[in-house]
Amino acid sequence: MSQLYEAYNDIVSFLPVNIYRHNLTGNYIYAPLHFHRSIELTVTLTGSIRFNSGSCNFDFKESDWLLINSCELHSCRYISPSDSFTGISILFSLPFIEKWLGKNLFFYNPNNDLLTEKIKKISIEIFNMDPDAPTYQFLLMSKIYEILALLATSCIKKDTSYSAPSKQDVHLASSFADYIENHYQENLTLTDVADHFQYTASYFSRHFKETLGVNFLSYLNFVRVSHAAEQLSSGQENLTECAFRNGFPNIKSFITMFKKLYGCTPGVFLASRKH
Repeated sequence: MSQLYEAYNDIVSFLPVNIYRHNLTGNYIYAPLHFHRSIELTVTLTGSIRFNSGSCNFDFKESDWLLINSCELHSCRYISPSDSFTGISILFSLPFIEKWLGKNLFFYNPNNDLLTEKIKKISIEIFNMDPDAPTYQFLLMSKIYEILALLATSCIKKDTSYSAPSKQDVHLASSFADYIENHYQENLTLTDVADHFQYTASYFSRHFKETLGVNFLSYLNFVRVSHAAEQLSSGQENLTECAFRNGFPNIKSFITMFKKLYGCTPGVFLASRKH
């Protein structure tokens, strides 16, 4: 299974949520491009972090938070190598959300100060819980339902319908992601991948966009840039070699796509590691 798809639970043990507590510095503030069926809430408690969702970058400081919809592509990294980040990510299983709030919902952050204060307060309480305590599951779920109430009243776009892919579609999307992960360094075309899955190019293009939310070329470039950024973070310094190693036909296209997704050129990104 490719790292680009996180096959997280629909039900985790007895809990319909998965909790990730983050306490990271520098190069460790990094998660590659991925997606999952769960709805994700990530809250910055202290420090800073840069999120990429789709083709948009968001630089988060203390108390900023983000909702990721089902199967929405996203990644994150440090803004500066000297950064620190403390935060929490809560992944709500899709069936749990659909049971209590409904189906085909699009979640967002309405940028309301009072709501942000409430979200952060609950997030800190969850962050400080002891997972080994005998009452942990009960206390956690009481806070989860508090968050659910906030999402229901403030974080659903009423005029926007969002249809989450079925499990079958997600499995197929994961197969697409796996294939691209294994061949992104090659001169890969939409027709090549469509032929591999025995689809016509037009059908594959349409179905890819429906299941992954972006077109084939955008996704391929996301994967290539994500790997390039990881290599630059790990010490790779020759930009031309990095471009060709990750499937870009020339340095110009590499710089253009890197800047679009990371908000800076690969040269600036590389230089920031040395300060």
